[in-house]
Amino acid sequence: MANYTWPPGLPQKPLRDGFSEVGGVNVIRTPMDKGPARTRRLSRLVKPIQVAFLMTKAQIVTLEDFVENTLFGVRRFNFTHPRTLTAIEVRIVPGGEGVFYNLSPLSVDLWQVSMTFEVLP
Repeated sequence: MANYTWPPGLPQKPLRDGFSEVGGVNVIRTPMDKGPARTRRLSRLVKPIQVAFLMTKAQIVTLEDFVENTLFGVRRFNFTHPRTLTAIEVRIVPGGEGVFYNLSPLSVDLWQVSMTFEVLP
């Protein structure tokens, strides 16, 4: 497992409406001259999951510190999978220009924070 863990002061479960995941296996398909395409497994697939949390301003400060000073934006960390409730290793997937999360204000002290994790094999 990773050396770092999602901070206990942050929400431990994402919002139901802010969570989604994909599944599958990393395969390659090779078309044949005749007959069906040949498929073979390449490796275990890195699976992205979308997560969104409700956070206060203080929790956002904790998140910023965790991403910038603990993970340096690249380290993996342990997180409890919202569906399986098992410990998984993830990394935060940066969007364009190094954007690690999006903040949307809901009230004076409540924000929705959305990001993408990749579940590592």
